[in-house]
Amino acid sequence: MRGLLRILGWLALAFVVTAVTLVVVYLCSDRPGRVALEQRALDVVDGVREDGTTPARVVGWLDQVADQTEVIKGDIVPAPAPAEQATAPYGEPADRVGLQVLHNLGYAVGYDNALPSPRWASYRVFPNAGQAAERPSGFRTDARTSARVGTQEYVRSGYDRGHLAPNYAIAVCHGEAAQKETFLLSNIVPQLHALNAGLWKDLEQRVVRRYVERYGTVWVQVGPAYAAAPARRVGRLPVPDAFWMVVSEYDETARGIRAIAYVIPHEEKWRDAELTRYVVSVRQVEELTGLDFFPNLPKPAQDRLESTAAPRAW
Repeated sequence: MRGLLRILGWLALAFVVTAVTLVVVYLCSDRPGRVALEQRALDVVDGVREDGTTPARVVGWLDQVADQTEVIKGDIVPAPAPAEQATAPYGEPADRVGLQVLHNLGYAVGYDNALPSPRWASYRVFPNAGQAAERPSGFRTDARTSARVGTQEYVRSGYDRGHLAPNYAIAVCHGEAAQKETFLLSNIVPQLHALNAGLWKDLEQRVVRRYVERYGTVWVQVGPAYAAAPARRVGRLPVPDAFWMVVSEYDETARGIRAIAYVIPHEEKWRDAELTRYVVSVRQVEELTGLDFFPNLPKPAQDRLESTAAPRAW
């Protein structure tokens, strides 16, 4: 017994010495050196927090640990605070084709009647009780659009009716009436079931649960990406080649904005713990979609916010 205790004691001492050594090396390193060490540490952290079986309380604690690193904090761009009730910080995405902007109770949509498809949706999520009304029973044609897409266009198509502004997030933050409006077909695109119920849903849930818990108010802009001439259609409706999401949060202490962007190919994808593989710069999303994000920010601030991809998924 004494031998076992002695071994455990030496192991504990070795652990402490190793930890102290790593802290000293970290503090004495330049920024690139610190970032490299943080990336290695976060590889270990992500192996636990993205496992899918780790208790939510442990995931929350690991999220807080990750948020203290320079890798996750990223570049905070000085900017005035966004309007409190805005669905997008610093203006809805600007476009060159004259999209019809549809304002709803909890979100907005940029709709392309010629395609016909929504090009983007934007919404704001914030701390909430996590309680949603029962899921509405059906989808509805949006009479404000000239395209008048109907539910029959999805029948036996092999695709889900995929939300851009998500049912759950809008429900818990903006209420039942706003939730019902997410079932307008101006907010819907064809989406493979595995992606809709898998990786894409995981990302939506990550935002409304984990990001909100960590950062408070978060703005989300989301949409489909198409090739110049969409290769696949469901009746009149083009099938997206990929889906993108731009998430931003305002840091009150630093008085600045930061953003992260994701592009996920439209594939049968149930799960992927390595979300970082889909991280891109906001500028890359602009090039992919022809949209201009944060149009009301001064050009230098836009360039700084959009030009560099986040080093890692938040």
